[in-house]
Amino acid sequence: MRKSNSLIGLVVGLIVAASALAVRINDSGIVVTLRGAGFDTLQSIWPRSTSPAQPVRIIDIDEASLKSIGQWPWPRNELATLVTNLTKLGASAITFDIIFAEPDRMSQGMQIDNDKLLADSIAAGPVVNAFASTKGQQTTLPLSKASFAQTGNDAINATFHLAKIVTNIPMLDAAARGLGSMNIDLAGDQGIARQVPLLWSDGKTFYPSLILESLRIAQGVDSFVVNGSSDAENTIESVRVGDIEIPTSEAGLLQVNFSRNDPALYISAEKLLRQNNIEDLRPFIEGHIVLIGTSAVGLLDIRTSTLGESIPGVSVHAQALAQILSGEFLTRPDWVVGGEFASALLLGLLISILAHYLRPATTIATTALSLSALAAMTAIAFRNFGLLVDFTFPATSLLLTFIATTAYKLLITDKQGRQLRRSFAHYVAPSVLAEIERNPQDLKLGGEIRDVTVMFVDIKNFTPLSEKLPPQELVKIINGVLDACSKAILSEGGTIDKYIGDAVMAFWNAPVATPDHQYHALLASLKIKQQLEIFNEQTAAKSTLQAIASWPIAVRIGTATGPACIGNMGSEQRFNYTVLGDAVNTAARAEVACKTIGHDCLFAGEVEGRSHTLALISAGSVPMKGKASDTPVHAIMGNADVANSEEFSNFKFRYAEAQKQKSLAPALAKAFPNHAAFIRLSLTT
Repeated sequence: MRKSNSLIGLVVGLIVAASALAVRINDSGIVVTLRGAGFDTLQSIWPRSTSPAQPVRIIDIDEASLKSIGQWPWPRNELATLVTNLTKLGASAITFDIIFAEPDRMSQGMQIDNDKLLADSIAAGPVVNAFASTKGQQTTLPLSKASFAQTGNDAINATFHLAKIVTNIPMLDAAARGLGSMNIDLAGDQGIARQVPLLWSDGKTFYPSLILESLRIAQGVDSFVVNGSSDAENTIESVRVGDIEIPTSEAGLLQVNFSRNDPALYISAEKLLRQNNIEDLRPFIEGHIVLIGTSAVGLLDIRTSTLGESIPGVSVHAQALAQILSGEFLTRPDWVVGGEFASALLLGLLISILAHYLRPATTIATTALSLSALAAMTAIAFRNFGLLVDFTFPATSLLLTFIATTAYKLLITDKQGRQLRRSFAHYVAPSVLAEIERNPQDLKLGGEIRDVTVMFVDIKNFTPLSEKLPPQELVKIINGVLDACSKAILSEGGTIDKYIGDAVMAFWNAPVATPDHQYHALLASLKIKQQLEIFNEQTAAKSTLQAIASWPIAVRIGTATGPACIGNMGSEQRFNYTVLGDAVNTAARAEVACKTIGHDCLFAGEVEGRSHTLALISAGSVPMKGKASDTPVHAIMGNADVANSEEFSNFKFRYAEAQKQKSLAPALAKAFPNHAAFIRLSLTT
């Protein structure tokens, strides 16, 4: 991929990552939904344990109670009896998750005032009444039963502000020791009870929730301490009530750490009102914070917990109290949020870089590994430290960046792949083409100096042949010969540069590096001889060629190694990938020198590397046009097996004797007149 395309791909990845950060900063819609779902998943996998049991109970106005006592609302003398019995049994706090906003209708026309009875029972016990903040203009404010102190910066406007207040009739609230908000923040959590506000404010004074008031009354204290941030205003870090400090969000919200809904948490109200010996219930009431609420479906107080369970609203308060008493808090400090932003940005940058400089498999593996690492760290943080780390944001950002950069790369590489295949499919071996496609950055078009081995192959006696055959027959024979040569060249990783009439030009070590390229070029020379033998035996024109004394077809092969300039040569409209340099000229001269040397397969220049293992014969040095000194040449006789054979040893001896005649061409002819047999031996051993 070109540098400009890589840069664009990197920019695409960074834009996607930056866009994800911008959406996260806005923090609404799908972002909040995904984050909440992620936290719910963690709690579903690892819910809070119910062991050891905490001193919290729910007095449940359930279906059995409605059947026994009657439909709701009950006469308040029944509720007075309920409160009195709970006080006798030693409840540390009795909390109503119910509002009595109007006088008891069932007291009308009766001498006994049920509201007075309930107020008296409330005054005699550790009772917490509820109020609710609803939509509308603020009218009256609830009674304040406790005082507040603050540390750090002022945080009075950090919490939810009270709106229209719904309270109990005055005599009931006046009798209660505590008064707290029963609201659960469902609107911000898509109807799932994930958080509860511990504090409310009217801009001047704090007001507690039922949860805080229950803890205050149970401990017998008169005040709360709101711990504000030392760095910023209107930021709450925790709330202290008695001996208990509760970490909160900046707005004073408690993240509820739910356990599975436990039937042992509930006691039917009917048992406290109709059971003969309520003392049997003392172990479940004494010293407990007792919340009075309803699980009856018809009373419409059913919520959804983070575990996906449908539970009564009073159970949310009970679970929050049990969590606080167990000390199993879920927190989300500022540094966690900062870590999520940093990880999303860094992973987006990493994937953008990898997607454009490494193979897709590596990028996919890195993405999968990154997601696994994120998931593992999120799980460890939750399980071991109670930290809520948002896996969904960095994971989604990572996936979107991966998809965007990969899609861009696919578009670019697909286009480049088509261009490469069109340019090279007919000129290089399939293995070489595959390497180009895997590592296109190694293909430097436009000019590069590199050592290459160049080969020229030319048909012998082509002019007489072209004079004796019709053009159609001549074309078939030339195509057959060139096909045989091309197969041999490609089988050894060569690149076909061009076809020049009846000749072929090829080179090695470009466009991708080929170790021992000279050795492979010399082996290709031997394979060309083999392919020609097959062609001569199988060609349909054999009889025709024999008739004109032109069978078998033979070629001259010249090769040379040296530096050359490799790249696209030509005009902006039309160019070829080719090589230029002295090695090209030397290879061409070596092919011509075959006539002088008397051998049809020559290498000109210094023998290198594995080429020394082949059966080569020094044919001396020959003058070449344009060169100041003669160039050493070697006749290529066979492969490594031939080089190690006894027959070749004998040949070298006869050749040395023939060289004494001071004539190279007669020396080769006299020492080894039937060199074609040697070639066959080379290719069959």
